[in-house]
Amino acid sequence: MTSDRHEILVIGDALLDVSASPKRPMRGGADVPAAIRLAPGGQGANLAVRLARRGLRVRLVCGLAADASGSLVREALRAEGVVVTAVTVPDSGAVVIVLDERGERTMLSQRSAFAAGAAAVVPPDAGWTVVSGYLLLEPDAHELARAVAARSSRRVLLGCAMPDDAAATDWISAATAMRPDLLVLNTAEADEIDGGATIATGVVTTSERLVRATIEGVSAESRTAPGEPAIDTTGAGDAFAAALVAALSQEGWPPIASALESALVGATELASAVARTPGAQGRVAGERAATLRP
Repeated sequence: MTSDRHEILVIGDALLDVSASPKRPMRGGADVPAAIRLAPGGQGANLAVRLARRGLRVRLVCGLAADASGSLVREALRAEGVVVTAVTVPDSGAVVIVLDERGERTMLSQRSAFAAGAAAVVPPDAGWTVVSGYLLLEPDAHELARAVAARSSRRVLLGCAMPDDAAATDWISAATAMRPDLLVLNTAEADEIDGGATIATGVVTTSERLVRATIEGVSAESRTAPGEPAIDTTGAGDAFAAALVAALSQEGWPPIASALESALVGATELASAVARTPGAQGRVAGERAATLRP
């Protein structure tokens, strides 16, 4: 069982998700019936919520404005027991997610940069810190990377899709400055940055059927058995990362092979369950009820 005594710092987006599932094929200029949901999301918030539901004390550094979207997101995070340190931005972010009949998604995103503001509020004694890779695409990415490297004892960096080769080069530079202990990537992200082994001392790569990890010479893998089809993959990768961090934060470093394998299996199971649940933060079986923090 996880412990309330461990606090994990997450730095990443907290957004408002607008999910649309068309009930018949979309046509230009047509009014197509759809199921539409409004819910909190964003990689940082998704991670923080899943960690809180596993009994960990979590602080989220994110960009929020004093607007209606920001108020909704703040209240949802508070209700989950997540402590929020908000960097003021012009507009709270939002994502429009269009889901096809297989649960695959197309996303339209609006986000405000806040890497420099986040760098200024990283606690001086942060223990485990998890950083969303999207922040390292921002102009002030190196400032944040250096702050995390200087103030955190265990650093986890999540991958992200690179818009072009130049962005990938800048991202790798900032990621290297952060000196992550663990880099979590899907296979496409790993291909974009040549596997990530030159950036971090530990790398986890995920695909639809196989997850592999190597941390300071300790290796393990987990295979995903065929199961029920996904209905909404939004947030599944974030859930994987949260379960992985929750498990590893309770182990020594580097973890022994059996502990690493167990963490991968648990992370894969949670990601699969989330993919079969509507919404990036939809509650799944086994997650504890919210615990409000002072």
